[in-house]
Amino acid sequence: MRLTFGSSVLGVAFLLLGCASSQENPVTDSPGTSDSATTAPLQTSSSGSSVGDFAEVSTGSGKPSITVSEGATEPSDLVIDDVVPGSGEVVGAGDLIEVKYVGVLLENGAEFDASWNRNQTFFVPIGVGAVIPGWDQGLVGMREGGRRLLVIPSDLGYGAAGAGAAVPPNATLLFAVDLVGIVNVPVPSIPSVDAVGADLEVEDLLVGDGDAVEPGDTVSVHYLGSLVDGTVFDTSWNRGRPFTTQIGVGMVIQGWDRGIIGMREGGRRLLKVPSDLAYGETGAGSSIGPNTPLVFVVDLLRIQG
Repeated sequence: MRLTFGSSVLGVAFLLLGCASSQENPVTDSPGTSDSATTAPLQTSSSGSSVGDFAEVSTGSGKPSITVSEGATEPSDLVIDDVVPGSGEVVGAGDLIEVKYVGVLLENGAEFDASWNRNQTFFVPIGVGAVIPGWDQGLVGMREGGRRLLVIPSDLGYGAAGAGAAVPPNATLLFAVDLVGIVNVPVPSIPSVDAVGADLEVEDLLVGDGDAVEPGDTVSVHYLGSLVDGTVFDTSWNRGRPFTTQIGVGMVIQGWDRGIIGMREGGRRLLKVPSDLAYGETGAGSSIGPNTPLVFVVDLLRIQG
């Protein structure tokens, strides 16, 4: 069941769908002014290769630049290099992580995707097949706060099919990935609610310590939705990754548009949504009948942008 009315703003990234608009400028056109190139010691590589055989990646807090080395050729194996090692927790298979990334083609250095350009972070579970194998294998063992270069041969990327106009067939991909954090949010219990009144009811089960949501903000959340009797009709937890949408502009049900305003990053909120602020007289598919009130537990992971 989708929370959106009309067009979705789920913001699914290139790595999940294999499609995105190509970026016109190569990454070498936009290095951060405070960044410096580095070729840190190699962790894993093709036989006889070093990181400098493929690319140099800038350091610093801004968007990374990836400068492809002259004469670079496709590696036979995944190449991994910690440009900035990081000092936090270590990513394990099955972890939900929050990252920023830039992706370029080895062939010509052309940037084909970058979360930085959307001014958003990207949430994804690692090691469970939710992303290309080069990410699933290459980000395990990374530490929070680090920046990692991945040089991904085509068989661990998009292979002979490529990905739309942006990634040609049999393309070697380079990613600079910044690990913002490992998300450790416990799955909520199904809320026990006696009844939902005529008005929207909002309760902060946990008050976050981050910024507060304002109308027009884009947010990334985990959520669980149930009927009053406790029947769960939808949950982002089952899909393994959060839901990203814009709040206060009619992209989601009114109960969310109103109920998430003022919520703080890091918080958990209970929403009791009367039917007229949910799906009203029409309901939604077979799970939500006409005139059905709904209950949500929402975890606000990030206000994007």
